[in-house]
Amino acid sequence: MTVTNIPITGTPPEEPGGIRSCFVIGPHGDAFADPGTPERMVYEQALQVYENIAQAACLELGITPMRADELPSTGEIADQICRQVKESDLVIADLSGLNPNVIWELALRQGTGKPTIQLSECGTLPFYLAKVRTIRFSRSPHGLIKAREELRRTLEAGVRDGFDVLTPARILHGVVEVPAPVSAENEEESGLLDDFAQIESEAAAMVEDMAEVRSSIEAIGETTEAFTPDVERVAREELPMSARLAVILRYATAISGPADDLDASATRFIERMRATDSSIRNVLAYVKSMPHDARPEDTEGFLNTLIDLEESAEEGIAGLLELASAADSLKGLSRQLSKPLSKISSAVGRMVTATACISEWATIARSLLADLERTDPNI
Repeated sequence: MTVTNIPITGTPPEEPGGIRSCFVIGPHGDAFADPGTPERMVYEQALQVYENIAQAACLELGITPMRADELPSTGEIADQICRQVKESDLVIADLSGLNPNVIWELALRQGTGKPTIQLSECGTLPFYLAKVRTIRFSRSPHGLIKAREELRRTLEAGVRDGFDVLTPARILHGVVEVPAPVSAENEEESGLLDDFAQIESEAAAMVEDMAEVRSSIEAIGETTEAFTPDVERVAREELPMSARLAVILRYATAISGPADDLDASATRFIERMRATDSSIRNVLAYVKSMPHDARPEDTEGFLNTLIDLEESAEEGIAGLLELASAADSLKGLSRQLSKPLSKISSAVGRMVTATACISEWATIARSLLADLERTDPNI
């Protein structure tokens, strides 16, 4: 659509290419907190998003990014942040964790009508934020690169064509929307049934990925079981440390392959989940809003697919958690052993986070199925 009559103070630069400064808002944590504490982890995760996604994409296009902790002037930090939120050519908001300060700053920014881009990890966003296109990301190396590229493309399009004015600014400043004409491109956009089919296909692929995860777990377990007698023997016979290390090194070599396979399978699973999260939530919201007799025939099958996916994921997670516990207890034995065990622990952590997201889908799906069963006893 096109937008006319925008009487907004501090409107975007008249020339799309005028985007020069970018203020990045997001959780900050505490850089000086003890390692491993929640405050330090928030800081490190936020810095990871800033450096690998927002900063990297901006610099590629000649846009200067900045966070609150990089502001050069002295004075009241809240005043400085508010000025940057209001005056910067562009604001990128990292909504991970839904930090209250970030939400407040984002609301302030949206009221100006100036360009804003949202980033977020997987999870449910509040209603009004969910209505705005959000670049989702995972914290794997591939996930960060993918998000950076998506942000770069979004920035390029905005710099070239201008940015949309969001609802708060339209309401506050009386913006008039002019519907865009229907184009051939719009006519080719997928419908609800197309989305159902695509999601079901991705869900089936995720089940296959989870089967590969379980296969890797079994391979690691079998390898560990095979080496247990040797480990117990060298410990019992009080052999030199060099003999014990030799056994550990052979074990590290043996599990490196399955650990790599586990990491790859987990990454594929998580990337599929991230890629379909927004579509699945949109379809679920659409189904919920529709009268029962107007819902597509495939609705029940779609909802059951999400429930089956959760059950498959939970089966894999049970084995992963047991494996992670064993891996953590062995990490300190050898530097060579630490590498494959760290991959295992990383895969477990990422899979647990992904499964929490899938559980949200399944919870909504069960609720919708129960609603269908109450109205249609034949289901």
